[in-house]
Amino acid sequence: MHRKLKMNIPRRQLFLLVLFFFLWRVVLFAWGNYADHFLPYAPTFPYADDVLVRTHMPRWLYSWANFDGVHYLLIADYGYKGIGLVQAFFPLYPFVILHTFRVIFDGQLNVFLFGLLISNFFGLSFLITLFGFVKEKINTQTAWCCVWVFFLWPTSFFLGAEYTESLFLFLVIVAFWSAEKKCWWMAGVATALASSSRVVGIFLIPALLIELWQQQRFSRNFGSMIKHHWPELFWIGFGSLGLLSYMTFLQLSEFHDPLYFAHVQKEFGAGRQEQLVFYPQVVWRALHILFTARPFDWRYFAYVQEFFTGTVLLVLLLMSKLSKHVRWSYMFFALAAFFLPTLTGTFSSMPRYFLACFCTFIFLAEYLQKVRVAKYIWLLISFIFLLINTLLFIQGHWVA
Repeated sequence: MHRKLKMNIPRRQLFLLVLFFFLWRVVLFAWGNYADHFLPYAPTFPYADDVLVRTHMPRWLYSWANFDGVHYLLIADYGYKGIGLVQAFFPLYPFVILHTFRVIFDGQLNVFLFGLLISNFFGLSFLITLFGFVKEKINTQTAWCCVWVFFLWPTSFFLGAEYTESLFLFLVIVAFWSAEKKCWWMAGVATALASSSRVVGIFLIPALLIELWQQQRFSRNFGSMIKHHWPELFWIGFGSLGLLSYMTFLQLSEFHDPLYFAHVQKEFGAGRQEQLVFYPQVVWRALHILFTARPFDWRYFAYVQEFFTGTVLLVLLLMSKLSKHVRWSYMFFALAAFFLPTLTGTFSSMPRYFLACFCTFIFLAEYLQKVRVAKYIWLLISFIFLLINTLLFIQGHWVA
């Protein structure tokens, strides 16, 4: 590792971080194991009785691959051809990691368990990297608070599910940290991997350009930057290879459409559409749903969460720039990650997508660390909603 990127985390703190992640994981596993006592299992996604049952795992365990996890397992088994909708999911996690693992071991080992192990490995890696990132920027107390705020967030359980969240967030933090340490080759590699994990990873490129410009204290125009900083610009541009590689595959394959991953989104329902829909109209649609949808069931609960994330948390995101430790590059990436999903005309999945707005969690940790009573109230409420959302997800009800 580049010497400037070495994390100054003493062994005792590292042990406590691992212990924290282990306890977080055990609590959610145990809660999922007893989910049947609180809510009936009613999967609302395809292939639940086929793909997940074939894992030969108990239902409380294989339910950690509900919803999108099913598609990742299908890609691991069959690749991208011959199965509809899976092309919406980017290849790093399901194809490069899971499918390669399956091919190497000729299907003799359980891909589901391997995927769950990978997700949790990167969940722990993200936790440690986030802690070191915030500790270096601010202080140890705020770093701990940030870890608590993030991992008790109502949708943080996705970091331990058969999803790309933990891998993607780890790559995002590595990209920004590497850029700040002027280790641009590592920032470029992390960006390329992130853009092959989720489409919003491509927004790391303009964010890193902002970071480079900010490091020069805005003393150079972009023309001068090209002349004096072409190695940095090369590695930033290298970050586009992840997305470009997948687009090339979609063009040269039977789909003949480099943007097929976007065009297939409407097939998932949830109100998504191909035509761009601007934010005010999305808010209006969400309000219409809240005032007309009946009955007041768990699906309505999901509507409320989506609306809250898509409106109130946008204000919190914008307030993040009040922190002197939140850089403009973070803000650009967070806003792009926030608004891109809304262009499909819905706030669906926003509670999960908001995890990418990591600068908001840094700002929250800074504020809550100063107001202890608010911190404990926030964490308690957040933890309660984390348990509710985990219960819904494990039992097959839509959360995000």
